[in-house]
Amino acid sequence: MERFTRPYTEQEKKKLSSRKFSVWKHFENFGMKWVFASLILLFAFLLVKKFVMDISSEIELPIMIIIELIALAVVIYIMKRTGELDWNKKIESELREGEAEVIRIKTDRVVKRKDPEDFGSGFYIKLDEKSTLYLEGQYLDELQYSRKFPNTEFEIIRTKWHNEFLEINSLGKYLKPERKLEPFTKEEYKTGNRPHDGDIIELPIDKIK
Repeated sequence: MERFTRPYTEQEKKKLSSRKFSVWKHFENFGMKWVFASLILLFAFLLVKKFVMDISSEIELPIMIIIELIALAVVIYIMKRTGELDWNKKIESELREGEAEVIRIKTDRVVKRKDPEDFGSGFYIKLDEKSTLYLEGQYLDELQYSRKFPNTEFEIIRTKWHNEFLEINSLGKYLKPERKLEPFTKEEYKTGNRPHDGDIIELPIDKIK
């Protein structure tokens, strides 16, 4: 496995730019979260009013204003924490100062993990005699159906700063998976006790079950 960085190509810059939120999308995301948070707080207020204490109509309006302000603060905090609020700034910063990280892989063995519920198929890719790369996701489906992936040689391109996936380029020949494994169980999905996209497993591919 070879890893290096390089400047973005014009095509990659266009792909990154296309991922910025429009003004309407920002407004829609913010509005939906605000409505949801307001409904939860309003429901809690009504429960208190009905079962805990009587609240006079004179102070209901101030309480509703406080509820909306709390909902607003909660939404801003969540969107800030998840990076959604500053997403466009991150993209613009990446375009100005970032670099593409390229991970180039050559392999001769692949094992497929079946997809149970449209999460995207998983692939165990031999790196060497002691380690295996696991890739999983819907982004692999189109390549898989066109028989461009799995491949004897391919490169994964993503942003260096934020590890945002950009694309996979197939450089070699289609490599048919030598065997297929049953999907992960619901318990494995629930507990997270399974490999995730991009994980390197310190096991030979023959030991993968």
